[in-house]
Amino acid sequence: MLFWKLYSGLKISKVSFCFETDINTRTFDRDIEAIRNFLAENYLGQEVVFDRISNTYYMTGPTRKILTEVEYTAISIILLGSRALRQDEMNGLMKSLRELTEHGNRDMQDEMGQMLSEYDGSSHEYAILKMQWDLYQCIKRKMIIKIRYQSLWEEVEEKVIVPFSLCFENHSFRLEAADFEKEGMNKYYVDKIESFEIIRKLSLSECKQYLKNKE
Repeated sequence: MLFWKLYSGLKISKVSFCFETDINTRTFDRDIEAIRNFLAENYLGQEVVFDRISNTYYMTGPTRKILTEVEYTAISIILLGSRALRQDEMNGLMKSLRELTEHGNRDMQDEMGQMLSEYDGSSHEYAILKMQWDLYQCIKRKMIIKIRYQSLWEEVEEKVIVPFSLCFENHSFRLEAADFEKEGMNKYYVDKIESFEIIRKLSLSECKQYLKNKE
């Protein structure tokens, strides 16, 4: 928490921070030293300095804005309500979100923790976050890919497709793609794609033809 507050550009008072987080000054000093060592070892061009006028610590160099608790709460409720990810993925995403958020209201943190414990992502068999990112890269690079897809009958089928876009609807990420071997567009549930392999990049003439068919 201390690192992210400094990284966000905030000036940190030792007394106030220790009171808010219920830690002692020795722990605070140790954490400050650990952050300074981390920045020095990784050559990030930043350092933590002490402002004697305001009696606060701050980080020099580029900083990153953190989320307010209002923003964190809204995003968390949207994410948890979407039921879009597998349980382990949602846990990791919420942890990352917490680390980018200012924290002062412990009741709010407890409430979000309770909502996360009640989250049910059991309907998703395959990982989604990395898959949707990899598919997005294929869309940008105009690739032809072969997917292993779990059908409605629980059978895994192989399909050669040209992915065009990703969307989110009815609690699921979906991939819109053209069938490479015949005309027509289909939508595939991303969480039903077991794996895929890249065949090749579309030629310029193929790009024009598929875009024309899509329209």
